[in-house]
Amino acid sequence: MTQSNGSTDVVDAVQRDHREIESMLSAVDTATGDARRDAFEDLVRKLAVHETAEEEVVHPLAKGAGAQDVVDEVLEEESTAKKALSALDGMDVNSPGFDTAFAKIKNDVMRHATHEEQQEHPRLREQVPADKLERAAKMFDLAEKTAPTRPHPAAPESRTGNLVLGPILAVTDRVRDAVRNAMKQS
Repeated sequence: MTQSNGSTDVVDAVQRDHREIESMLSAVDTATGDARRDAFEDLVRKLAVHETAEEEVVHPLAKGAGAQDVVDEVLEEESTAKKALSALDGMDVNSPGFDTAFAKIKNDVMRHATHEEQQEHPRLREQVPADKLERAAKMFDLAEKTAPTRPHPAAPESRTGNLVLGPILAVTDRVRDAVRNAMKQS
C-alpha cells in the first residue's frame, strides 16, 4: 500500500482511518456507561474530521481522475450519515432508541468505507500520479487537524464550502469540546 519510495499516500491515509473508525465503532458497541459515552464522542469527532478531509482533498482528486459518478454517490452517503450522526450526537448513549440508531449508522459507515475503497480508491491509484497522492496525504492530515469536530448536516459538502465555513465551525466545535471536557473533569 505504500509507494515505491516508502512514502504514504492519501489512499493509505484514508484506509488507515477507515480501520481506526471500524475499531471505534466496535468500542462503542462493547463499552458501557461513561466509557461508552466517551467512545461515542471520540467516534463522532473522528467521523466529522475524516469526512471533512475527504471532501476537501480526496473527492476533488477523484473528480479529476474521472470518478465524478462515484464522488456524487459518496457525497450523498456522507450527507445522509451527517444527518443521522447529528441526530444521535445529542442523545444519551443509554437512552431508548440509541442502540437501534447506532446499529444503522454503524452499518452505513462500514458500507460507505467499502464503497470508497472499492470504487474511488482504485481510480485514484490508476489515474493520479504517485507523487501527487503522497502530497495529498499531507494535505489530508492537515485538513483533519483543522476540521470541525461535530457533524454539520446543513453545511455544504464541497471543498469550497468547507474552506469557507469550516474554520468558523471548527473554532466553534473546538470551544464546545473544551467546555465539554472541562465539565467532565470538574
